[in-house]
This record gives sequence, structure tokens and C-alpha cells, in this order.
Amino acid sequence: MNALTKNLGIGEMLICEKPTIATTILGSCVSVMMFSVKAGVGGITHYALPERKYAVNSGRNDHNFGDQAIQSLYHALLRCKGVEKKDLSAKIVGGGNVMDDLSRSTSIGELNIEIARQTLKKLNVPVCGESVGGLDGKKIYFYTDSGRVRVSNVDTRKKFITPDTKKKTEVLIVDDSKTMRDLLSKILACDEIEVVGTAADALEAEAFMKKRLPDVVTLDIHMPGMDGVTFLRKYLPVHPIPTVMISSINIHESDLVLKALEYGAVDYIQKPTLSEISAMTANMREKIITASKIKVKKKELLQKVTSQRASHSLKSGFDKIVAIGASTGGTEAIKEVLMALPVNIPPIVIVQHIPPVFSTAFARRLNELCPFEVTEGVDGEELRPGKVIIAPGGLQMELIKMGSVYKVKVFDGERVNRHKPSVDVLFNSVAKLLGKDAVGVILTGMGDDGAQGLLRMKNAGAYTIAQDEASSVVYGMPRAAALLGGVQHVSPLDQVAHAIVKTLEKGKAA
Repeated sequence: MNALTKNLGIGEMLICEKPTIATTILGSCVSVMMFSVKAGVGGITHYALPERKYAVNSGRNDHNFGDQAIQSLYHALLRCKGVEKKDLSAKIVGGGNVMDDLSRSTSIGELNIEIARQTLKKLNVPVCGESVGGLDGKKIYFYTDSGRVRVSNVDTRKKFITPDTKKKTEVLIVDDSKTMRDLLSKILACDEIEVVGTAADALEAEAFMKKRLPDVVTLDIHMPGMDGVTFLRKYLPVHPIPTVMISSINIHESDLVLKALEYGAVDYIQKPTLSEISAMTANMREKIITASKIKVKKKELLQKVTSQRASHSLKSGFDKIVAIGASTGGTEAIKEVLMALPVNIPPIVIVQHIPPVFSTAFARRLNELCPFEVTEGVDGEELRPGKVIIAPGGLQMELIKMGSVYKVKVFDGERVNRHKPSVDVLFNSVAKLLGKDAVGVILTGMGDDGAQGLLRMKNAGAYTIAQDEASSVVYGMPRAAALLGGVQHVSPLDQVAHAIVKTLEKGKAA
């Protein structure tokens, strides 16, 4: 059966119960395509702004706003013959970093992407494909009956450039074990990722980089000749390629991974076993794709961070507790914030997305660098001034109150937002117990963990701070929190400690 072709404009929606190719051109706008392959039915919407609150006049229709348009698309599809909720899937395209026709900030594209993800999550419609962001616009061809999408790049002047689908993320795998190289190649290879090379040691990897620079490097810690951390320090100043460390879970390698992060690695992945492939595949691919979008920055010396520490002491008689959450890029961000705080800090509790054993090494490293005590949380441990408690990897941590004393409860609970520890678990307990007597801080990280909790903290009276986009390794968690309305103050990383101190010295949440 021949398919019809229909063009879609801004603020329009199309539902097709017969095979149709829907086309549209996107700049900072976003199209969400929702479909049921089983029923052979699909629909598409094209919106310019994330939410109704961004309206510049009352005359714009609801299909121009993502939160309204996606819900309309969803309900319209469910009215079609043979379409059931459980059979729906979605794809997201657009949100380019280009100026739009409303002369708003280029960040509107990122907001459009985020509202699509959030709205589809609330509707329980799984996202099976994305082609988002970038400096160019996109032209799409959506086959409504099969859910297939072709994406072509369009420059900011709307000239058609190439008929290709989006470029795959090119990965170089560096590991001395052939078994591990083969296993990683099998796990990572997919529609979005291409393994363009493997190397058994630093010399082979260096030779490969002279011929071709990949988008991402996965780098083993222990290799013959030159170890991974030493090799990282050698090539990163010359070739600032986003690098993900591949590590076993043991205390020795945890220390080395933390050093690699200090030198500029953007993330780390636990070495998988054959039995863990299915469980780890999606997360590993997500980390690689996220890493490919990170611009590697030159690392500053620790001495410079230390010199920025507040020169004065905070007033005694603390009446607040500080709660901090972070994920990708967070180990370095947390370190920078803590090292810039005064010596006599109030009680601080932290959740960093981190695996078991790594959290032990992380807490120990911070305890060596900071003038106050930093520990890995133990169930029943008491909060007190001059002490930082970090949630142990693989466990949840929340606040409890026993009499007049606040303690941490560490337990093996369910994953929340796919994480254990979860920032939301900690923030929710802080909101419930402390209200205005807390300061919430959300730093760099992938996903949206902590966004709901930070909003609850704000609504309970706490003062909330988020790291800004420019200084974030991944502006996922802070952005999600800001979109929900849970952020009162946005700050570059090197000013977060100052914002905390300023809030504490006010004596009450602003």
C-alpha cells in the first residue's frame, strides 16, 4: 500500500490510521512521534515552547506547548481503533541549540527536550529513540504505521544539508583483555554507537588516535606498560576526548578512578560479567552517549580551589542542615564545593550516584582534602556540625529524628529513579523533617533524580540552589529541578559554596 505524505507546521498535530509519511522541519522546536506498531497507527506533534507558562500572548493554541501537545497526542491516539496504552512507544526529535522565531534564549530547545521526556514519563509511554540537541535544525520523515523515523540535518538558515540519519557516537575501547574488548564491543554496538577501534594497551591506542580521533574512549585502569591513568594524563591535554574509565569494583581501583576523574575523565563504568550484560547494557550505552556530548575542560589545581575557601568562620549555633545531590561529574563538583567552605560547617549530608566501594574511597579522599570530617554513612550515625556524611554506594540514605537528634538511616531499599543511593530519597526526608531549617543543593548529573525532592524541600520552606548549565558536566539534574520550579538560586560551580554560606548567614531561608 502506498503511503500518503503530509507536512506538519508549528503548533500542529497529525493522527494517521493509514500508512502516512509525516514530514516537518525543526529548529529549537520538538516533535514527539507516538505510535502503536501492533495497530499500525501513529501520530506526531510539533511544538515550539515547553509549557503553557511560556506563552507570549493569549492567542497561541495549546498544540504549541509541549506539556499540552503531547497529552493531546496521547489521548487522541487512544481513541483510535485497536490502540492500547501498553502498545504505545515514542520518539523525540528536535530541540536544537538555534535561535527560534520568538527570539528567546537558545536554551529553549533544551527545555523543549526535557518537557518531552518528563511528559512521556508521566504518561508511562517508553521513549525508544531520540535525535535531539546540536547546533543544526532537523528535517524528519515519520512513517506512522511502523514508527520508523529518518532524520536529516538542516543548518540554522534552514538549508538542507544531508539525507543521512544522525551520526553514531564513535568509540575506541582500550583494554588489555581481549575477552573484555569483545564483550564491551558487543554491549556498546547499537543504532546510536559504533565501536571504531580497539586497543590492547596505550601504545596501540596512541597509534589509533594519530589516524582517527573517536568521540569517546573507554579506558581500562590496569594495562601492561603504561596504566590507564598515566595514559589519560598524557593524551587528554593534546586530545580532549571524553573518556569513561572501565574499572573493577575494588578499593585500589576506586582510588585510581578518582584520580582519573581529577585529571579529566568524565565518568566510569564497572567491568561487566557475562551474566550482567542484559542488566548493564542500557546504562552503559546511556553513559557513552552522554559522555560524547561533554566538552572536556582543563582541570584546575587543587590549590586554587583551596585558596577560594571562605576566609571567615560561620556563626556558631547552627540551625540548618545542608543536603547535596549529584551524579555524573559530581565527585569533582562536590569536592570543589566542600573545599571552598569554611572550616566550621553545619551538618552536611550528600548523595552522589556511586557504586559500592567507590563511595568508601570517595569519602576517604574528601576527608584527606577537607579541614572537617567526611565519612561514609553508617546506619544510625548522628549529624553534627563540622561533619559531612556521604551515602554509601548501593544503599539508600535518609534522615530520621530521634528525640532532638538527627541521624542518618542507611538501608537496602528499592531503587528510586533507577538509583541506589537516590537523591530524592534523601531530599524527601529532609523536606519532611527540617522544612525551612535546611538548604538543598543539586549539582551536575544525568537524569532527573533529586528534582522532585528539591521541589518538596522548597515547598517546605528550605532554600534551594542549583549549579548552572555552563559549569555542569551534565546539565540534567539541575535542569530538571529548575523546570519543576524547585530552584531559587542558580550558581556557577565556583560560587556554590559562597551561595551556601550566604544562605546560612541569613539565619533563615530566603
